[in-house]
Amino acid sequence: MEPFTVIALAIAAFAGAFVQAATGFGFALIAAPAFLWLMSSTAALQVLVAIHVVQSAMLAPRLLAFAPRRLLVWLTLGSLAGLPLGLWLFLSLDLRTLKLALGVTMLVFALLLVARERGLLDRLATAEPADWERTPRLLVALTGAAAGFLTAVLIMPGPPVILLAAWLALPKLESRALSLTFFSFCYLVVTVMHAVSGTMTGTTWLLIALLSPAVALGTFAGNRLAAGLSEQRFRYAVLAITVFSGLAALASAI
Repeated sequence: MEPFTVIALAIAAFAGAFVQAATGFGFALIAAPAFLWLMSSTAALQVLVAIHVVQSAMLAPRLLAFAPRRLLVWLTLGSLAGLPLGLWLFLSLDLRTLKLALGVTMLVFALLLVARERGLLDRLATAEPADWERTPRLLVALTGAAAGFLTAVLIMPGPPVILLAAWLALPKLESRALSLTFFSFCYLVVTVMHAVSGTMTGTTWLLIALLSPAVALGTFAGNRLAAGLSEQRFRYAVLAITVFSGLAALASAI
């Protein structure tokens, strides 16, 4: 792989890690279109999910204590149903179909972000925080299954979890902790499944090693920003990038 390509991938990995560490979501939104364009292979998403694990190792242990435990457990159990199905579909897709699916999913995610910024998701919220402990287990498990499926196919577990967090009116700390710890489990499992499937080459593993420092730097910078982050403007920036990247992914597939 050309040095320019590796540098460009490292920049995309840094940006994605920075955004996700700061907000709790956004790694794949930022990085996936660039990875697919630069690598022109479905292996791009294998690399992307593996470098997510690097960020997970840095963030998840610190955030685990703040994640609503009951929600985390049932999300995780539900994901075990969605992850294998998603991997099966991923291995069945060609690059063009994967780009189309990514573009459509990103635009749907952008609509969810718009709805959240406009307060439309607030209407879904439950009345009191105590309701977090009474959320139906089946609903949380189904959310986990959907998120697991999207992780294995597109490395994008965010949409179902954002809807759940909006419905439960989770505050910033709990929402970010729940998202990042649950996503960490999904990323690790998908990486292991890819490794066991034998579809990850030596070149793929070398690229993962080369990009890991950029992920670590982006995670460190984003985590430092998170404590004093003014979320509204930052989410607007993420929204703009999501729309642009989704349209770009669709255009490159058509």
